Amino acid sequence: MTTTFRNDQPDLALAILREVGQWLADNDRELWQVSTLTAENLLDKYTTGNLYVMYADRKEGTGPEPAAVFILQWIDPLYWPDVPPNTSGFIHKLAIRRPFNGQNLFAAIIDFSRAECLKRGINTLQLETDATRPKLMQFYERYGFQPTYQRAMHEFGQSFTCQFYVMTF
Repeated sequence: MTTTFRNDQPDLALAILREVGQWLADNDRELWQVSTLTAENLLDKYTTGNLYVMYADRKEGTGPEPAAVFILQWIDPLYWPDVPPNTSGFIHKLAIRRPFNGQNLFAAIIDFSRAECLKRGINTLQLETDATRPKLMQFYERYGFQPTYQRAMHEFGQSFTCQFYVMTF
């Protein structure tokens, strides 16, 4: 499967986040309140230019379609305030569209993110997820992320316990 990444389509990226967020809510798996997935909440000096749309071919010979979205940022004062700027990549708001489910897109996202880190002399990727979602935590661990600690977080009017992960390469 051929993949490409663009970081110049914030409106499309936000639409994909809302699409996936709505699907999760409709299937009793809400991860984010869809109403909070807005440019005002998600685009700031740390994330602007770091919100990626991943394109992939769903079927042989069909050409690339928007398949996933994620933020890859280099400083994160909310979730990772103790990590100095530009010493780690931070993945946030990862969402894979349903037609692309089960196609191993996360491996391509990790490869892309790792390459972007290495261009900057960075050897770690970090992410976090809701600690009450064991299947999601197992998913990240299958791809090589190591659990570190849990901590209560508050974002966009929601409180939850996060499981934090790191990958070193």
